[in-house]
Amino acid sequence: MIIGVDVMKIRRQRGLSALGMLVVLAVAGFVLTVGFKIGPLYLDNYFVDAALQTLGNEPVHSMSDRQIRRKVADYFTINNVRNVNAKSLKIAREKTRTLVYMDYEKRINLIANLDVVVIFSNKYDTSQN
Repeated sequence: MIIGVDVMKIRRQRGLSALGMLVVLAVAGFVLTVGFKIGPLYLDNYFVDAALQTLGNEPVHSMSDRQIRRKVADYFTINNVRNVNAKSLKIAREKTRTLVYMDYEKRINLIANLDVVVIFSNKYDTSQN
């Protein structure tokens, strides 16, 4: 008889309730929304960092600031980086090294009046080669 009661309990358990399913869908929708809005910012930052690292193949210390910015802007154009401007690139020259860095932040509207601010910091140091 105990076995019959256990079988009855198992038959009553049909899975997730409608309310439970609604909560799961709401959480999944929120995670996907955040991913689709913030993901491209990180993808662009990946290409910004890659652009600065490609300067390792160039004689950066002997290039002018304009040439460095042009090189990075060309990389941005090739890789379709539209939300970052190569003019915001900062170049610091010292006697033995050149430091090229780009610090920027992006603000996106997530939901209604909720904004997300993402801060990025990328640099290339010629003394690291």
